Amino acid sequence: MKTSSTEFKLEQRFKNRLYFINIIFFIILFIFFIQLFRLQIINGAENKILSKRFVSREEFKVAPRGFIFDRKFNINDPLVYNINYLNFVIYPSRFSSYENGLKYLLNFCKIMGRDCSDYSRYMDAATWKSLAKKNEKIILIEKVSRQEHERIAIFQLDKTYGNFESNHIRYYPLGPSFAHVSGYIGPPSKKEISEKELKLYQTLGKNGLEAFYDKDIRGKDGIIIQNKIFDKTEQLLNSQQGNHLVLNIDKNLQLIAYKALIETQKRGTVIVMKANTGEILALASYPSFDPNLLSDISNPKRIEHIKIVSKFNGFLNLAIQAKFPPASTFKPITAIAALEFSNPLEINENTTYYCPGSWKLESSLKGVPDSVYYCHKKEGHGKLDLIHGIAQSCNVYFYNLGHKIGPSPIINTAKNFGLDSKTNIDLPGETVGFVPDQLWKQIRWSSKWYDGDTINLSIGQGFIEVTPIAMAVAYSAIANDGKIVKPFIVREIRESQTGRLIKKYEPTIIKKLNLSKDTLNTVRKGLREVVLSGTGKFLNQPNLVPIAGKTGTVQTHSKIKGTDHAWFIGFAPYDEENLYINDRIVVVVFVEHGLAGSYSGVPIAYKIFKEAFPEWKNNQLLRGPNEN
Repeated sequence: MKTSSTEFKLEQRFKNRLYFINIIFFIILFIFFIQLFRLQIINGAENKILSKRFVSREEFKVAPRGFIFDRKFNINDPLVYNINYLNFVIYPSRFSSYENGLKYLLNFCKIMGRDCSDYSRYMDAATWKSLAKKNEKIILIEKVSRQEHERIAIFQLDKTYGNFESNHIRYYPLGPSFAHVSGYIGPPSKKEISEKELKLYQTLGKNGLEAFYDKDIRGKDGIIIQNKIFDKTEQLLNSQQGNHLVLNIDKNLQLIAYKALIETQKRGTVIVMKANTGEILALASYPSFDPNLLSDISNPKRIEHIKIVSKFNGFLNLAIQAKFPPASTFKPITAIAALEFSNPLEINENTTYYCPGSWKLESSLKGVPDSVYYCHKKEGHGKLDLIHGIAQSCNVYFYNLGHKIGPSPIINTAKNFGLDSKTNIDLPGETVGFVPDQLWKQIRWSSKWYDGDTINLSIGQGFIEVTPIAMAVAYSAIANDGKIVKPFIVREIRESQTGRLIKKYEPTIIKKLNLSKDTLNTVRKGLREVVLSGTGKFLNQPNLVPIAGKTGTVQTHSKIKGTDHAWFIGFAPYDEENLYINDRIVVVVFVEHGLAGSYSGVPIAYKIFKEAFPEWKNNQLLRGPNEN
């Protein structure tokens, strides 16, 4: 039968449509298989987790933070670690009815001797059913004691309905004595959650090393999937403990430094640093705070403790976050400026000035009387050379010296020693000292720099302010032949599970000062003479390591007696040949209202040096910090 042209056209059109439909079908099928491959193979693991969220609740297992050790790295004696504890919890979803759950709670309170009102918020039927629907838990006992654990087991309260869940809390064995170094942990603020991509349940370092090295010691949290329909728990991701920190801190020195500060009953700070490397062996500040109370968010005493600490400004780390006039501890800087920037024939270690107890600065303006500046010794010191001018801390000697050389050499030398710069120690919140100059005074006070400003600056008074940590670096440069070193607390970062070394921090020399050996030797001799015959004579004792140092007394201009601040900064071992230069440590002591450096600062320094070199005998170093 012959097909008409119309039928043929219809048949062709039908076939074309069929081909088109088949092509579309195969394209869709191909896309389907591609999508299926992507969902099942490429993104299978991720989609498995997402699918579980429809029937499960995701819980995070907080990772333990890494431990913190002192320089000896004794694995059994950490400075900061975690204490594990158990919580006893129940799941309302495991009970057949609200009534059965209520009966269990009343029985639990009776057996455990608990007040049922503590759980009143869970006894409401609507709240109970809501928790059951979401398969959420109720913490009945936080930090279960041994007796409570035994009682729960005896009465089988943990069968069917209850669980023991492990957790941990941060513990600081040294407490307040190490608090400004260790810091503490706490819940993140809204700003921290946003900026640091944290979750609400997490904690982070709030101060000290806990804050500065937070990313290193925080660890990675685990994930637990709690099924909402079936009473089933699945560990999706194990938590991973953070890395350990190994410090340069010497535990014994740290404790002695803090104890010595407490005994003064005054605000103050102590820093102990290796002069040649910048390793911080101890850093204490008083008043302090208890990091154990602050890190335990559930502790009812926490808020009250914060109020008390804030009232006495105990969160302030006086070693790095406060600045004061350096007083007579600045005189070696003035001496270095004079020796380096003057004609050696005019100013050298034999240059003498006479001290009658006061010094007159002649006025350069008509009608303005001369200014009289006094020495701390009213009757005067008599004739002194540079070494004994340092030893006796004679103000008149340094009035003459400062007036002779002018302000610029003193200002430039102070800045070269870094007294107006941050040391960049590995602690948060370091402030910076201040060294005034002529331009600053013109801008700030609309006044020129007067000779009286130079006189005050030459003895470390007036506008100048320094931080104790910056003075530690400056005196280290005097002790180590002119190297400005960066102070650092953390020596190593190690993997918590294996102890594998991840990162080692090496000593950093910021710069080498262009100072002559004669200048440094002269100033060191003066600092040694302070101990032999000057204001630090208490440190000149048999079988005590040879010490060189300087006392300082900051005038507070208060009418109340005993309000002057006290400094002592020194180093040991001292020897003219520099045989022990690699073993030298610098000790900085500052005591607010400590009366005088010789009265408050020197006795504390004595305890530090005695502990640091316990076996120094017959002018020989048998053991010291360099061997630890």
